[in-house]
Amino acid sequence: MIKLPAATILLGMLFCAASETSAHTRSESYSHWYFSETGVTGEVTIPLREVMVLYQVEQATIPAQQIFQSHVESTTRVFSADKRCPRTASTPLRVANGFIRIELQFDCGNSPPDEIEYRAMFDVAPAHVHYAKAHRAGRLLGEVLITDSADRWDIGNLVADDSWSFLSFVKIGVGHIAGGVDHIAFLFGLLLIAGSIGRSVIAITGFTLGHSISLAAAVLGYVNADSQLVEAFIGFTVMLVAVEYFLQHRQSIGWYAIAAVLLPWATGLLAYFLGYASPLALLAYLGFGIFAGSYLLISGAATGAGRDSNSMLLLLVATGCFGLVHGFGFAGFLMETGLLGTSLLVPLLGFNVGVELGQLLIVVATVLGAKYLHRRIPRVMPQLVAAGLCGVGVFWFIGRTLA
Repeated sequence: MIKLPAATILLGMLFCAASETSAHTRSESYSHWYFSETGVTGEVTIPLREVMVLYQVEQATIPAQQIFQSHVESTTRVFSADKRCPRTASTPLRVANGFIRIELQFDCGNSPPDEIEYRAMFDVAPAHVHYAKAHRAGRLLGEVLITDSADRWDIGNLVADDSWSFLSFVKIGVGHIAGGVDHIAFLFGLLLIAGSIGRSVIAITGFTLGHSISLAAAVLGYVNADSQLVEAFIGFTVMLVAVEYFLQHRQSIGWYAIAAVLLPWATGLLAYFLGYASPLALLAYLGFGIFAGSYLLISGAATGAGRDSNSMLLLLVATGCFGLVHGFGFAGFLMETGLLGTSLLVPLLGFNVGVELGQLLIVVATVLGAKYLHRRIPRVMPQLVAAGLCGVGVFWFIGRTLA
């Protein structure tokens, strides 16, 4: 049987080396642009946490909405026949908690706009990516990915289309899991505690079922999750699986379970008294703490009983619960990158397939690496990687709670 920890270690080290510790997912924002014969209106949406970079760089003291509004005004230009179109309005719009949305209006006079230059966030975060969609007369013209090296958008090259294709959402799903640092970190943690290919299949299956259910529930409107809570709890799941790795062969884990209960409670209370969390959010922190402590106790009991069937069932159920949390994170991304105006079946299936393909690539890379690295990695390295994941998970959990 191929053991996975060795390859997981290497992938984890590469992941840590290639990512900033404070990064939760790939830095990203989104926009919709509505074209008329003589002008264009753009609605730019960005997660609130991304704007914190502007505070660090510009040492700003004004509210986050104002600093991003000023920033996007100065970094967005519209052209018509190589002439710059003047901006006629800039207005903050209502948006879900955890996001900022600014509407920009440009008037090009007697000629239609044909090019957009968008550089918001790129000068302070060069790895930032921006997803933009163009609309005219109620129809989707096309979409584009804007980066630091490709910040100009030629409207004339877009082809009219009524909706995004299935493959478009597959690509978005693959790109999101590839750029989702916290999701990848969680997968590393799952592979560490699984330890074998068989248990890894069970773990990934549970995770897939869980995030598919919550993704569908959020997109269909049955559940409206707070994005800031979701991102914080995703960080906590990374920490929890890392802690479980250390407890796999311990006989007594009571104090660890108590700590797993108290950390969310204490963090939630701190956020509540500082004004970062509502009373309802505080209940969510309390509930998540109870789940975490119960999970560690049940996991320890199942392992101590020595029945592999019980351990497998627990792994399936637990990873399904973790998947529910991560699915809400996927849903927020999907809805902001173009779900509106399309049928629900296409984006849901396409995005889910893309996420699963991304996860499969990670697992396959791990399995292939296991063959080569099984006897080449010091035995102490799994503990070091698990400790790193634990530290990063705690940092994400507390940092996102108090963001």
